[in-house]
Amino acid sequence: MLIHSNNSLLCRKKSKCKFSWKMLNAFLSIACVIFGVAYLVGINDLTVKGFVLKDLKSKSQILTEENQELQAKALTLQSYAAISPRLQELNMVAVEDVAYLSPKNSVVAKK
Repeated sequence: MLIHSNNSLLCRKKSKCKFSWKMLNAFLSIACVIFGVAYLVGINDLTVKGFVLKDLKSKSQILTEENQELQAKALTLQSYAAISPRLQELNMVAVEDVAYLSPKNSVVAKK
C-alpha cells in the first residue's frame, strides 16, 4: 500500500509538471533562426568592411606615390640648376661688399 501511494504521488507530480516538447522545439527553432540571421548580418557587415578597407588601402598607396612624386618635383624646382635661370630673368644686382655689424661690447640688460 505504501508503494501504491508513492506511485500515485509521482503521477500527480508528473501531471502538474506537464512538459511540452513542442514548445521546446519551437523555442529552439526560433532561437536558431534568430542566431542564424544575426550571424549572416555580422558576416555581411565584415565582408563590406573588408571591401571598404581594401579600397582605402589602394587609395592610400596611390596617394603615397603621388606625394613622393610631388616631393621629388619640389626638390628639382628648388635646386640651383632650376633657380639660376630664373634669377637671370629678374635682373637683380649682385652684391659686391658685405659689411657685418658687430657690437664692441656685448651688453645684456639687467633688471
